Amino acid sequence: MTSSIKPAQATKRYLRAMMGSALGYIAAVFGVSFIHDKFIDGSPLAIVIALIPGLFIALMVLALWRYLNEADEVIRHDLTQAMMGALFIMLMLSGGWGLAELFNDDMPRLPIFFVFPAFFLLYGLISAFKYKRCV
Repeated sequence: MTSSIKPAQATKRYLRAMMGSALGYIAAVFGVSFIHDKFIDGSPLAIVIALIPGLFIALMVLALWRYLNEADEVIRHDLTQAMMGALFIMLMLSGGWGLAELFNDDMPRLPIFFVFPAFFLLYGLISAFKYKRCV
């Protein structure tokens, strides 16, 4: 699916959406942490409030999806390759660490929460170093 907007416009819109969502995500994580520590006791309301940062995760994924649909073939290829590289590394790390946790009671437990930021960190690093792109 191709878009009628120019690649520079698509990139600008993507970066704006991604940065806004990332800032919202960070603010939501800190806000939910503060509220949870001060006011909430594990009620159903606590669960609903804890899901707020997930809305910003969804916005980031939607921004990436929209950008992939609007980008030209070269950018789409590069970003898809970077995402696949990040996915492969995350599958290896999470699968390997999970098995090590399963068979070793002394292993520190890593929350699954870390998969999201680690994936985007790897995706960004691969994009920057392999394809010389900061998106």
